Amino acid sequence: MKAISWYLNAAGDRAEPFKDLIFALLTFRQAFMVALIFRRHAHRNEFDRQFRYFCGPHLEKEMQWVLSKPRSDQYCNELILFLLICEKEKRVLELFPNIDWERVDDEFMESIGQLIKKLMSGYFMELLAQAHTINWTALRPHHLRRFAEMIKVMLEHRSFRFEQKSFEGRQADARRDGDPELFEAPLDRYVPEYFCDKELIETLVHQLDLPRHDDILVAREDHGQYWERFPADHPQREVLAEINLFYAYRNLLLTTYHSGEGFHVPQVYIKLTDTQQRLRRHLPAPSAELKVLLKKLETDLPDVKLLSPDWSALIGHNGHLNVHLMMREMGWWQGQPLLLADKDRIANKPFLSLFSDICPTLTLGENASPGVWHELASLTPFLGDSHQAFRFEDGRAVYWNDAGSLALKQWESRQRTFPLRDIYDRRLLADSRIEQTYQDYRRRWGMADGDWFVCLHVRDAQTRNDTEGVGESIRNASLATYIEAVRHITECGGWVVRMGGRKVPPFPKMARVIDYARSDDQFPAMDIHLMRRARMFIGTTSGFAYVATSFGIPTAMVNALSSIGLLWSTDTRFALKPVHRTDGRMLSLSEWTSEQYRWAYPTYESVARAELVVSESSSDEILETVREVLDISDPQRTGPAPEVDVGWERHVQVPGFFGSSRPSKYFLEKHARNLLRDPWADRSLRGGYRRAASYLLR
Repeated sequence: MKAISWYLNAAGDRAEPFKDLIFALLTFRQAFMVALIFRRHAHRNEFDRQFRYFCGPHLEKEMQWVLSKPRSDQYCNELILFLLICEKEKRVLELFPNIDWERVDDEFMESIGQLIKKLMSGYFMELLAQAHTINWTALRPHHLRRFAEMIKVMLEHRSFRFEQKSFEGRQADARRDGDPELFEAPLDRYVPEYFCDKELIETLVHQLDLPRHDDILVAREDHGQYWERFPADHPQREVLAEINLFYAYRNLLLTTYHSGEGFHVPQVYIKLTDTQQRLRRHLPAPSAELKVLLKKLETDLPDVKLLSPDWSALIGHNGHLNVHLMMREMGWWQGQPLLLADKDRIANKPFLSLFSDICPTLTLGENASPGVWHELASLTPFLGDSHQAFRFEDGRAVYWNDAGSLALKQWESRQRTFPLRDIYDRRLLADSRIEQTYQDYRRRWGMADGDWFVCLHVRDAQTRNDTEGVGESIRNASLATYIEAVRHITECGGWVVRMGGRKVPPFPKMARVIDYARSDDQFPAMDIHLMRRARMFIGTTSGFAYVATSFGIPTAMVNALSSIGLLWSTDTRFALKPVHRTDGRMLSLSEWTSEQYRWAYPTYESVARAELVVSESSSDEILETVREVLDISDPQRTGPAPEVDVGWERHVQVPGFFGSSRPSKYFLEKHARNLLRDPWADRSLRGGYRRAASYLLR
């Protein structure tokens, strides 16, 4: 080998005819092995051109021999390079689990990087499904970054972005041709319209017991659809197919909810967890570095409940995580929670930091090595714990919030305290710097020592870059209807501190009102501290409200609209956004929480498809709800908090739907005729009521 290298160095370009002659005289297998062995031991690429020219045309015919041992294991890295030279990318994916990551070099990673880039721009499930086979901790940082984008896309639920782009294109064509828009429903048509793997489609249709729509598949084939599939000879084909199925179910959890078909979530999640249970039999062994981490946590990899960055990226999901850990404390689920966070995708770092006392948190770029972080992220199909659905030990599944709201109610019924509030207060005793800054703010704002204040947050379009009248902007509200309540607070001697993002519309100039959201005073730690010091909170069904409920702050929840259980605490009073049918009749509480109607609320589009109309809470409803919570939060009050007759709960079709909260007395009395209408009056709804009630009562 040294002699050949010496000759090639000495001869330079004059060696090309000699190399051509050698390869012309050798058989395919001899030439193949010469190129392979030379690259392996000399670490040089002088025979690449000859390999492509002399061996390339015969590769497919000889592929069974090429991919068999010892070439596919002992020479795997070199074999992959030659296959990439000859554009045999599908064959490279078959060898992917055999890559020796300990000895990859820059040339190898450059070639693999080009493959990743190409696959990421198209169908890349064959690559993503093998992410767990990468030895992440062996990769050097600049090599690891080539795979990081793939994991990022997966964690952001864009695993099927090729399918999504293709699906949207066909929707546009259908609309252009005058056909009705497909959206993402119904599920039985969405599955064959969306996915590009016919085997996956067949599995989903079978496992979910969906009606067959072979006409859709035939139509796609007539339009030139190429069906993707995992290679039949792939050594881990069964596992890869299960991982693909896992991601498909995870995608369906999102699409069914946002398309107004959230009633599918329990069945979809049961199938997802069944798939995950099968995958756990193939859980990879942890790297040495991960073993060290697990030892510190006094746990084993199979016991880990992996919480993805979804749980930390939105402040509302932080509130969900709070209750999720309460559920563990009450024995609702077992295992060691381990939260993965990305420092660039954290809604509020000071708030998230409170969880480190009760849930180990690994933040990419801060306290976790990229290798271990990505290794864990790649194990999502095996260990990932969903924030969208929850499955009980007896096998039943519900949307996660339905379980979470019931769990919060149980937690409070046992007189348990608020864990995050207790942690926050302990930290405040140890470090009072934020309190000192807060006191400086109060003096600058003009607050006297004994003055109290209320935090106000109104969900708006500008902060979220929403388009009014489209999508989730249905949960937004206008400021005008809050002015009476704000004026009442200030006339009672209080202040109002307006919370939110910096892009919120300006609040009208009013005495004793601080437009904190738009001020230079705003920063994340102060957001949380103001909520902790507030006498009460005025909010709606937006993520920020969960800071108040996590701290047990009395809350007036107005303009409330949700398809799923609400994690609202005992001292919360609510006024719902009125929902009417197109004939003008207002939905009762029974209908509002029924399977027939509740899944319609996520977006304007899903509301329209359900033939419903949603309006905002009126000024008087907001004012009177605020009055009631002011009374509850009055530190001078000596008697019990105002109560609402519990009879309203029998009209709620999902047990615990509103957590421990109650409707405001005024809102309930104003709409009693509609809200408390006999739930059994409409026979067509009875089945839906019974299904909903059976979720958590069986």
